[in-house]
Amino acid sequence: MNRIKHFFCLPATIFVLKTIFYLAVLLGLLWFYGFKNPNSTNFIYNEF
Repeated sequence: MNRIKHFFCLPATIFVLKTIFYLAVLLGLLWFYGFKNPNSTNFIYNEF
């Protein structure tokens, strides 16, 4: 148990885990908002 705790306290491990987490969040947002077709929505400045 102590070795696992020591492993997760290493700066390189923290960096890699944070990078994976933020990449997953970014890919999730791109996947969630990527299916919208920009031509199907009304553009707010069409009347200008």
